[in-house]
Amino acid sequence: MNGIPLKTVCSLLYLSLASLPAIEISNLEGTVIDVEILQTEPNRIQIRMPNGQVTWLERNRLSAETKQMLAAKEAAEQDAFNAMNDLLGIPLFADGSLWDDSTEAVADRLDWPRESKTDTQSSCRRYPPDDYRILDCRPFSAALYGDEGKAQRLSIVFANKGDFRFSDPPTEDEIEAMEDAIEADVARIEKHLTEALGEANRQQFGSGRGMRQLIERWDWKGHAFLLASQDGEYVNLKIMTTEAADNKGRSEKLSDAKLRELTTGNLISRDNGDVLIGNIPMVDQGPKGYCVPATFERYLRYLQIPADMYILAMTGQTQAGGGTSLSRIIESLDSYISSQSRSMKEIDTDINVRSVQKYVDRGLPLIWTMFSSSEYNDFVNDRSKTRKTTTDWDTWEERTKDESRQTELHKDIMSAHACMIIGYNKETDEIAVSDSWGPSYQERWVPAEQAEQVSQGSLYLVEF
Repeated sequence: MNGIPLKTVCSLLYLSLASLPAIEISNLEGTVIDVEILQTEPNRIQIRMPNGQVTWLERNRLSAETKQMLAAKEAAEQDAFNAMNDLLGIPLFADGSLWDDSTEAVADRLDWPRESKTDTQSSCRRYPPDDYRILDCRPFSAALYGDEGKAQRLSIVFANKGDFRFSDPPTEDEIEAMEDAIEADVARIEKHLTEALGEANRQQFGSGRGMRQLIERWDWKGHAFLLASQDGEYVNLKIMTTEAADNKGRSEKLSDAKLRELTTGNLISRDNGDVLIGNIPMVDQGPKGYCVPATFERYLRYLQIPADMYILAMTGQTQAGGGTSLSRIIESLDSYISSQSRSMKEIDTDINVRSVQKYVDRGLPLIWTMFSSSEYNDFVNDRSKTRKTTTDWDTWEERTKDESRQTELHKDIMSAHACMIIGYNKETDEIAVSDSWGPSYQERWVPAEQAEQVSQGSLYLVEF
């Protein structure tokens, strides 16, 4: 870390932790009262009165002594959040609270690119270069999640099995180097946070078999720092509100009626006959074989269930280099989703408009296992690009019929993949597909006949 010496960082952060909420202030008439200062602005302050009432006071009504005290308090708070930024090694904080900052403002400070934005949710994700550091450790993925326009939580993944480069098969030396890197990152992060914020509290986080983690927790001014690790698997640091951490990261459970209102409210009907599910978060799986966990993260977050691609990957017994097991992830998700009063369902069916329509019409995407070969992607990319500029839909319908009759896509077993089916068009007999490769792959269209040609035969959804 650069800038403020570590001893100074620790002193400033301890000072901010020890500050008492009740502060004596006075006005120009000499009236004195003990209050809790909630916010400060250039011309006013927000206070909580002894009776619990919250109000704003103009600064020009305050005594000289109170103004001087406020200036000193603001300077100390600035020193404290600057010290926290120096500890982390990134400009995360602009003041003493992250949670009233817009997601865009935080992402701009961090220079983390936008990954996804829906009506209510957003995310920014960076796959940093080799020399990027947080807490003196190299992160392989750094994600910021937002809700209703405000920063909500961060998830930073350090050394982990999926991101290390291995030979095929991995050598013993490579595996040992990966395990040493995980152990070193845990030790370094623990050291920095403990020296700055004191001893950690050890507790359980998450719910459901395979999804529950043993974490170390440090709190600072309404922010919880949660360090999770598993020998030989991964190191993960989450930053969230202390309230969310107290609730072990669980979200508010929505009633079936409320969730049904949410999902059907996301349906989009276009004049050309497209029926599509909107507001599905995008997740960019990056350079690894994380299509399954990335797709499930998107699905769960769409249903307002917190999810993290990397944690899902670890439950799927990540292989060296990033491959995951669909069956392992589903096994773990069954328990997790049950804790949210939902259930996982597998459907064995041919891929056609009729088989997907009844689910899409309820606003429910389908997770589709298929073979995503170069042949398939070249075919889908070419026609999806042309489709975006099409205005003559009668001609497009005829083109699709011709393609369906004349095109034969092959099942390439080396290109096994999972993605989402998010829509259909009965007139053109097409299926809308969404892949976890970033915004450019949010919506692509394939004739139902060709979708069936590359299908592995299974669809999955979360029911309620």
